[in-house]
Amino acid sequence: MDLLPWMKQWNMLPRRGGTILCAVSGGRDSVCLLHYLCSLQEAWGFTVAAAHYNHRMRPTAQRDQDFVTELCRSLAVPLYVGAGDVYSIAQERGLGVEETGRMLRYAYLNEVADTIGAERIATAHHRDDQAETVLLNLLRGTGPEGLRGIPAVRGRLIRPLLNTGREEIEAYLARHGLNHVEDETNESVAFARNRLRKNVMPELEKIHPAARRNIARAAAIVGREDRFLNELASEYLPPEGTEVDCAALHRAPEVLRPRMVRLLLDRLAVGKKDMTAGHVEAVLALAMAGHGGMVSLPGGASAVCRKGRLRFTLLEPDLPACMPLSPGENRWGPWGIHVEIKNGGEILQKRDAISLKCDMINQSLEVLPCPDRQRLTLPGSRGSRSVKRLLSERGVAPEVRMQTPAFQVDGCLAAVWGLGTDREFMPGGTDSWVEITLYRNK
Repeated sequence: MDLLPWMKQWNMLPRRGGTILCAVSGGRDSVCLLHYLCSLQEAWGFTVAAAHYNHRMRPTAQRDQDFVTELCRSLAVPLYVGAGDVYSIAQERGLGVEETGRMLRYAYLNEVADTIGAERIATAHHRDDQAETVLLNLLRGTGPEGLRGIPAVRGRLIRPLLNTGREEIEAYLARHGLNHVEDETNESVAFARNRLRKNVMPELEKIHPAARRNIARAAAIVGREDRFLNELASEYLPPEGTEVDCAALHRAPEVLRPRMVRLLLDRLAVGKKDMTAGHVEAVLALAMAGHGGMVSLPGGASAVCRKGRLRFTLLEPDLPACMPLSPGENRWGPWGIHVEIKNGGEILQKRDAISLKCDMINQSLEVLPCPDRQRLTLPGSRGSRSVKRLLSERGVAPEVRMQTPAFQVDGCLAAVWGLGTDREFMPGGTDSWVEITLYRNK
């Protein structure tokens, strides 16, 4: 197994004195990659470090970590270990478990690479992974971006094994007497990739023995063309940021517009696994229509069109449901809420506080996400108006309105943060009153 021609073709080797950080799960592919990279260190003048991320998703996760620890000790390779509760984070972010695990793993790899100054991050994806990825993407109705499969290089991320088949990896392990651990979930046909590997690929190889190799070759061809089209689409985008003039989308050839959207999304720190052609089409329809609005996207992202500009942003998690408040400190999502009873005196208007009649505290005082369809009658106004209209008139964007706290008393809207208190609930000059102060939790 000679990976050097492939690595040189894609400029994967770091400069002399540089470092490659190798992602090591303990499986056959990553063990092979780590061992091979170590064999190049002396001749090519770089050093190898390893990183293992424990997803804590399987009972054998600690076994895998222990195996990698011993492997790195035997190879004299420094090892960095991270861990995370993937299931709870996936639920919190509204993402799939596999996508969350991937995001956390790559985030940790980048964190370690930054810490140790690694020029390259190597993962053990191989040619069979490439063929399976292309077929799965094809079944999902992908475009060229999906048909090119796994990129050989993306930034400092490299895949030295991407042109190497599984049988070559197994032969390398046998030749060097290397052990590995098995992820028992790889045998479960509950996962689409496993069904494809175990049931579909063998049938395709009966039709053509070189099916995996040829699918990977087709992906390489599509990849070259896809990169060229991305370069054309990039000419219509600003060099950085996640915002573009809608006029630029109008000027661009129609075939490049979806690419412009995807390229902007690439600049946003959000997984694209659940991003479909339908989402891209909805964003384009919003931008081409020429009026304002917002499209919610997977992974907590959104596309906002306003004043002729399209902007992609990450939304904060949804605020919690309605919650009763009591005197003293209260915690509600990202907010800290301090409720204090004031006895007479001057009622000071503060930018970070809301004042209510004191007798209201004896009823049900609650905080809730901003109900933009309800109405407020603000002091000095001629009548009630919808919260949505009031916030809009003050230039509060829709994505900000979704994160705005409101307060109700006995089920009636009493105040909205940033707008003020309804006239009915305003305290009098000599009454006792309730002061509600808000601050962001750190």
